[in-house]
Amino acid sequence: MTRYLVMLFVVAFNVCGHVFLKAGMNQIGAIAPGALLTNFARIFTNLSVLFGLFCYVSSVGGYMVLLSKIDISVAYPVVTSLAYGAIVLVSFFIFKEPFSLIKWFGLGLILGGVLLVGAK
Repeated sequence: MTRYLVMLFVVAFNVCGHVFLKAGMNQIGAIAPGALLTNFARIFTNLSVLFGLFCYVSSVGGYMVLLSKIDISVAYPVVTSLAYGAIVLVSFFIFKEPFSLIKWFGLGLILGGVLLVGAK
């Protein structure tokens, strides 16, 4: 039971990291690939960006705990697939990004794969 709670924690904090980084960068606006350093103060004083980074660090910490409990051949595909599926849904519902029928189909295949990989 503990491993599933840790897995849920890792996925939730990974997704929150993505969501808050995206929200922060939406507030900041587009930057050029080489402009990270010139925009350093603007980016790293944004509360959404900082909370997104906090969530990522928390996710990595939880992932380390998870790896101490289960095989990486299960942990990595399950965590990344569930996070990917959640991000697709969040991008649709929160950020109003386009979501086609083919994306629904792909998401279904990913979640089906998660069930197969996670099965014993």
